[in-house]
Amino acid sequence: MIIGCGVGHIWAQETPSLEVETPSSLSVPLLLDISRRSLKNFLEDGPALEAYRRPDETIDDIEDAFTIGALRGGYTLIWDATACRLVGVVDLKLSEPNDEASPRSIPNQPKSPYLLLAEGYHPLTGSLGAFGKPLYFGFRIVDGIPEFLYNHGALQVEERLWLEGDGYILKHRFTVKDPKNAILLRFPESWKALITDASAGTWNGQTLSVSVEDTAKVVLTYDLLPKSEREEAD
Repeated sequence: MIIGCGVGHIWAQETPSLEVETPSSLSVPLLLDISRRSLKNFLEDGPALEAYRRPDETIDDIEDAFTIGALRGGYTLIWDATACRLVGVVDLKLSEPNDEASPRSIPNQPKSPYLLLAEGYHPLTGSLGAFGKPLYFGFRIVDGIPEFLYNHGALQVEERLWLEGDGYILKHRFTVKDPKNAILLRFPESWKALITDASAGTWNGQTLSVSVEDTAKVVLTYDLLPKSEREEAD
């Protein structure tokens, strides 16, 4: 059931959180907290920053970010409507994202709170039909899960994010509507290292190739728990 929809406005202030109870029929036993806010731009990679570059070569802040977390979880996801992608995953044990802080603005911080940061261009950039900058046009909640809608050139994309287990299992779903060709999803090496499963496709290094038949639902599973903590849990 779709219970909400947004449009591509730039909101400069934090909006109230949306708490969504997830149905027990889904394997998502966590209460999700979803907020929309403006953040200082914390990205460091040149190609990833291109989505925010102004004509005068200055870099915009991340002014239309969605933050997604689980009330009992230790991680927050940041999906940005300007770049139309997941731009960061924050380890809440180290720090929480806010309007003032970024890895570059805290010189004495011993360790960045950002477990994952966007690198490179949009993951779909290498796919046939993906050209120009992605264009965001909506947001909705489907069965308790946030879904982001955008076009990347000729590709119509639906992207979902949610957390499972104790909040350290990230599920990342891509759907491309009626593509004419297979799609390619490319991820930074640091992201690929945390991906434990892909529901469809074949890996070639950091790139997942997905056939036309499987583009209706490609779900990636990430294990966000640090290796040392996973070993202790075992």
